[in-house]
Amino acid sequence: MSLIFRLVILLIVFSFVVYVFKAIRRLTLHLKGTMKDLRGIRERIDDRAWQAGEVSAEMVRCLHCSAFVSSRDAISLRASGRMSYFCSEQCLKSEKLRA
Repeated sequence: MSLIFRLVILLIVFSFVVYVFKAIRRLTLHLKGTMKDLRGIRERIDDRAWQAGEVSAEMVRCLHCSAFVSSRDAISLRASGRMSYFCSEQCLKSEKLRA
């Protein structure tokens, strides 16, 4: 192969690699911007919910399915002096059937 042909192929490969790196960089910047926007939206929603008193800071784990649920929304049951929490009526019923 001639030297010019090799240089042309090398230039094409180099151009492609640069194009791919630029595309990755562009996608990274778009992703960072999207994540920043989502974080801002989430903070605004959380601030509004917190101000409205809709947010409970304490989380408890469901005894049946191990899901976390706010203590305000959890179904609590005291048995043998011990508090048990459930995320839903279904989990409470399933736990009663299992016991």
